[in-house]
Amino acid sequence: MKANFFKYLTILLVLVLVGSPANSQDKNKGDEKVQDDMKVLQGDWICIMEELGGRPYTKEKVKEMNKRMNIDKNSMIVKRVIDGKLGTYEGKFELDPTTKPKKFDFTGTSPSGAKSEWKGIYELTENEFKIIYVQKGLRPKEFKGGGGIYVQYKRDKD
Repeated sequence: MKANFFKYLTILLVLVLVGSPANSQDKNKGDEKVQDDMKVLQGDWICIMEELGGRPYTKEKVKEMNKRMNIDKNSMIVKRVIDGKLGTYEGKFELDPTTKPKKFDFTGTSPSGAKSEWKGIYELTENEFKIIYVQKGLRPKEFKGGGGIYVQYKRDKD
């Protein structure tokens, strides 16, 4: 009886220390999803729509801002015209495509050089990237409701 107890205790300890096969497989699937989305996200994107607090900017305003995003590995640069001047956000981001909705986090600098952090959610296809994020407060839970900053990008093929 004691031998079986120690046998099962040993197996349990090994599973805890190295991780169960199911957990390992789940982690691998999560890593694969991150790599898949990261691969799709690479390159240049242009903003085609933006909302602030549920209020969409006009097409003219979006065109005037000329908001563009470049993704290289996990580095992100967003350039846009603000009050007639070019402004740049630059930093690193992380994706978590294993959650519903998928999560997006950015840490970097704003055009003024101040620290900038975004918490958001995203949807991604081969040629479209949608994100809604907040700089302060709770991460949005859905794309509806008008909270945060919503931006829709299309792949810049030029």
